[in-house]
Amino acid sequence: MGWFKRYLKKNWLHVYFLLSVGVLLYAYGVAVGVYRIFPYDILKSAAAAGVEWVRFPLHKLRIKPQKFLTPARHKGKGVVKHIKGKAFSGKTFIEGFFGDSIRMKLIDMDGEVIHEWRASFNEIWPEAQHLKKQPHDWDIQVHGALLYPNGDVVFNFQYGGLVRIDKCSRVRWKLPYQTHHSIFQDTDGNLWVPGRRLHEKTVEKFPKVPAPFYEEYILKISPDGRVQREISILDVIFGSQYEGVLFANGAHETKITVPLDHDFTHLNDIEILPLKMASKFAFFEAGDLLVSLRNMNLLLILNPNSEKIKWSMTGPYIRQHDPDFLSTGRISVFDNRRDGDNGKTLGGSRILELDPIKQKVITVYGGEENQQFFTDTQGDHQHLPNGNILITESNAGHAFEVTANGDIVWSFVNRWDNDSVANIGRATRYPEHYMEPVDKEDCYD
Repeated sequence: MGWFKRYLKKNWLHVYFLLSVGVLLYAYGVAVGVYRIFPYDILKSAAAAGVEWVRFPLHKLRIKPQKFLTPARHKGKGVVKHIKGKAFSGKTFIEGFFGDSIRMKLIDMDGEVIHEWRASFNEIWPEAQHLKKQPHDWDIQVHGALLYPNGDVVFNFQYGGLVRIDKCSRVRWKLPYQTHHSIFQDTDGNLWVPGRRLHEKTVEKFPKVPAPFYEEYILKISPDGRVQREISILDVIFGSQYEGVLFANGAHETKITVPLDHDFTHLNDIEILPLKMASKFAFFEAGDLLVSLRNMNLLLILNPNSEKIKWSMTGPYIRQHDPDFLSTGRISVFDNRRDGDNGKTLGGSRILELDPIKQKVITVYGGEENQQFFTDTQGDHQHLPNGNILITESNAGHAFEVTANGDIVWSFVNRWDNDSVANIGRATRYPEHYMEPVDKEDCYD
């Protein structure tokens, strides 16, 4: 120890300087974590990127599309069940990952492919200037698609843009906007789609909203791909004096807890109350908008003219998707019931119906031992004309149709290999006469 004392005595100033720097660096590191100052976001993003490399090494090396794959929960491949006479007969349009790429397929009731469409982001947008970073085709998915009778498809690249292609997958138009999730077509052919923009700095009219953050919009888009209107979700919330829903985080101070991706509302669906159903909803009018804010477990109904909230309900759904108006005067919703434990803790996903006035909720399907299904993200359901429900269990690569009694009468599995299935965003059943088969000769250049 004598040599150490002699060193300290001779170099005490140098040692003092190093210790001081160390203390300052430690203090600044604590401040970065507590107050989220520079370089908090850089470090957090770098950590997230590192986690991705650990979780999806083959995906990052472009060997295997691991992000789109999950362990198979269901047996078989393609249509594995079809009870004729009980399933609603038609054509099923499925968006998802097939083989080694994003595709959309139209299949018959037995799983035979009637037609398919390609969706390569980098072919459509070789230089995506509306995005900060050019994504690889394996790092962006289709979420939300609409099939037209003539074979055209309009779809979202999730947070990457809205595109309309023809039956031969040729681009008719594209909209460089960070659109995402759902597409709703109104009676005039206009499209209502969620979109978002990133604010790097705080915005004065949104007090207590920390930057950076995404401001989300309800977009009204013409049939030829032009934005006709933008309704800001935050404008609606602050303009309706609904700020309380933003700050319901249990903290004593008024603040918003912003996740890593700066997305604290997460708008994931827009529906319009149709005229033919309006009489069933005493306090709403035809044209009112039903929107889902996933990260807040919140449904809202708003007047699109005044942009004011008329009704709201938080839970019991957790990280919900796809609310729909029903002709019974109820609202149906896909309750993901996300629990971070693959549905084991809370019992899996459910299809719920709620009375918007009494706020009474019933479980239509799920939650029972013989009705187990679960998708952590995405998920969709479609009420069919015969009373059945077509359910998309997205992360399980599974779509299935159930009767009012809960019997499964049709089932599809998007198998990728012996052990895995590939993700599907949404399955939609169209009538049998919808879109005649395409002559492949029509698509030759």
